[in-house]
Amino acid sequence: MSLYDQISDEIVLMDAGEQKWIGQDLPIESMVAVELLLQDLAEDKQIKIRRKNHEKQTGMKLIDRILVEKL
Repeated sequence: MSLYDQISDEIVLMDAGEQKWIGQDLPIESMVAVELLLQDLAEDKQIKIRRKNHEKQTGMKLIDRILVEKL
């Protein structure tokens, strides 16, 4: 199962109004693609992106996890 399928399945299984951090166990390099996937789901009104957490280890402020809410 691909990473995108896993994330999509996690979101489908969430209850309306439930919030969840996505990406906390993923490498930062994968988060660019995950962020694009979540933005697509937000545009389709399946989720709302509540917060993007930026890492501080590299100094590049890359996104390392995203808080989403199921609509």
